[in-house]
Amino acid sequence: MGSVAAQEAAARVLAARMPAGELSPRELASRIHQRFGHELPLTERLAELDDDYDTLDYGDRTAAQVDADVTAEALRLTLDRPGTTA
Repeated sequence: MGSVAAQEAAARVLAARMPAGELSPRELASRIHQRFGHELPLTERLAELDDDYDTLDYGDRTAAQVDADVTAEALRLTLDRPGTTA
C-alpha cells in the first residue's frame, strides 16, 4: 500500500472527488497536502497550491485563481491515467 503506484492511485481517486462535487478545490488541496506532503511528485503542484491558500492575504492571487488552478490539476490527475492515450 505504501508504494508510489499505490499512493498515485489513491491521489487520483481523491482528485476525482472534486470534479464530482464531493470536495471543494481548497478541501482537495488540503487533503492531498496532508496525506502526501511535498513528497509525491504527482501531487506536488496540489501541495504547492494548498500553500498558496495559506498566503492569500499576503500575495497577489485570489482564492478564485487558486481554485481554478486546483481544478485544472484535479482534472489533469483524473484524465491523465497511466496506460491511457490522449
